Amino acid sequence: MSQYCSSGLRNRPITVISLILIACVLMLCASTAFSRFAMVLDDIKHPAFEMKTVLLHFVSGSDETGEIEIVIGEFKAQDYIWKNIRLSCSDFQYGRTTMQCEKGYVRIPEFIAFPVALHVFFDAQTLIIKGFPAKNESWEVALEWNNTSWQGIVTIHNISLDSIAKWFPDQEKTPIPGNGRVSGNVSFSGDGVDLRSAAMDLSVEELAFSDRDGLHAGENINLSLKGGINRTPHQSRWHWHGDVYWQQGEVFWQPIYMVGSDHYLNLQGIFDGETIRLMESTVKLNGLGIFHFTGIFNLLRKQLSTFELKADGVRLAALYEQLLQPFLRNTALAEIQLTGNVDWLVRMEDGVVQSLQIDLDEVNIEDARNRFAFHRINAHIPWLFEGATVADISILSGHVLSIPLGAVRVPLELNQFDIFLPQVTLPVLDGHLKLENFGAKYTEDGWRWKFNGGLSPISMEALTSALQTQPMRGTLSGYIPEVSFDGNTVSVNGVLQLSVFDGSVVMHNLKLIEPMGLAPHLMTDIAMRNLDLELLTGTFSFGKVEGRVDIDVLNLELANWVPVHFDAHLFSSPGSYSRRISQAAIENISALGGKGAVAAIQRSFLRFFEEFRYAEIGWRCKLRLDICYMGGIDSESESRYTLIQGGGIPAITVIGYNREVGWQELISRLQRITSENEPIIQ
Repeated sequence: MSQYCSSGLRNRPITVISLILIACVLMLCASTAFSRFAMVLDDIKHPAFEMKTVLLHFVSGSDETGEIEIVIGEFKAQDYIWKNIRLSCSDFQYGRTTMQCEKGYVRIPEFIAFPVALHVFFDAQTLIIKGFPAKNESWEVALEWNNTSWQGIVTIHNISLDSIAKWFPDQEKTPIPGNGRVSGNVSFSGDGVDLRSAAMDLSVEELAFSDRDGLHAGENINLSLKGGINRTPHQSRWHWHGDVYWQQGEVFWQPIYMVGSDHYLNLQGIFDGETIRLMESTVKLNGLGIFHFTGIFNLLRKQLSTFELKADGVRLAALYEQLLQPFLRNTALAEIQLTGNVDWLVRMEDGVVQSLQIDLDEVNIEDARNRFAFHRINAHIPWLFEGATVADISILSGHVLSIPLGAVRVPLELNQFDIFLPQVTLPVLDGHLKLENFGAKYTEDGWRWKFNGGLSPISMEALTSALQTQPMRGTLSGYIPEVSFDGNTVSVNGVLQLSVFDGSVVMHNLKLIEPMGLAPHLMTDIAMRNLDLELLTGTFSFGKVEGRVDIDVLNLELANWVPVHFDAHLFSSPGSYSRRISQAAIENISALGGKGAVAAIQRSFLRFFEEFRYAEIGWRCKLRLDICYMGGIDSESESRYTLIQGGGIPAITVIGYNREVGWQELISRLQRITSENEPIIQ
């Protein structure tokens, strides 16, 4: 006759080891006195987990066999909660020294279900649990204990990572494994209920993961993970260490993309329950450099109390390509090539950088669009959060917008987020650009800076050659008033004065938006006075013109250094001076209205004269949508307009008819004019 035994333990904390021992005692009791019994544990608590409504049901068979089933109403560990966990065994075997189950099964509804095996050897005080989640996959937990201590090892073989993806609590934000397998072991030991040490040696192969937004993903990743923790007796501090070897694979972690190629991470430190102390840890990024760091993280305040990062001989090319470039999109540094090495040392306290030191060694910076380049930069840049320092920067050569720059040494005065440079002279072509009172400050909206200075005479021939534009003669010099930058726009606070072609150029309302962006935008008004026409036209193969002109260019706008809008007016300067023009110059001027002017000169007696006298020259252009709306000396309303007004003997007058000319056609001066109307030469 079968008998029934039940027991209830209500609201009493119990450890895992105690639970196993109680179950073993009950099994032995059942083998001697009962053929069936059930035990209910209402509440089981442990620092790591909590169980509610645990039902153990046993049915005895013959020859120390039977069936056993354990049902856990709710199991909670940190943020994980599972309900109705069921463990069953149909071939449960027990004796005074052993207890085992070869055909067990564990099932969590809508979560996991797989076979398990259990072996308990009481005389050897050993527990072995095996799981078989899928074909060719297995894990094993082996635990040994005595009166004072215990030790165990978890062995994992070829476990599929995508099968454990459901263990992640927040699957909407957390990258979830979609492929990969893990093998290895985790060992641990302790005294009583306290853990004394643990170690792991795991390998991960062909790992792939991603989140739902695709902002964090990886594939074909091979990793090796090693580490351990141990606690010295009678101390509450844990000493820990870990090593991660990333042999291969690709990772995209918005916005950074990296390829694994024997990268290495070493971490070691001390944990005392309140702080995590990093001790001489290292990151080695193959092909980039080695980084050493230490720090203290306060768990109570959730704050990095101290941190120090040191890097020696880091290759700038790799640093830019792998880490910096994604953060520099839509900036002037989005398309650059870097060579050379950099060292740095950063110290932080309470999340704030306290000191920074950067050393550059033979660094070269070249823009892919050839907008700028700086060669052989060497620098020592110390910075303090509280206190002043002096940085020493030297540049051997470079260029900006194709204008070559010579060697320069820059001593910068640094005071927190303020930078000051009293004076520096920068060689530019055959002259010098002097900058004075340069000051820069970093704000929440980015960098702000300003300066003033001047430009000593430089050769126009050298300048136009560097810019690869039409050669010009003469020199260029000027005074630079205060120039400021507000984070987006360079503005001249005053008038920019230049001397060129033996005349003067004054620029008002000068603004340059996004000067180093992909499409810089310039706006200004220009007034040129008393320019020498012979210097201006002599190097253009334009023909000889003697005289002086004034030029006004109002509302000038350049997009990516190409004119898109302006109102221009060229007219003879007042005063007494020689006013003569050659036939070659007339041909170029009259070409604005067609080639007929040249033929008319050749058919008339005027072809016998090489030069002509004129009284006045005038030309107007309103640029709108790449079309120049033309005019002459006077703002005539008729279709015709006068470009040259004859005067003296021999005199010539050139009249044009083309009111609308394509801008590209106009600046080339050698292409046909869109209209076939011919100017009249009188």
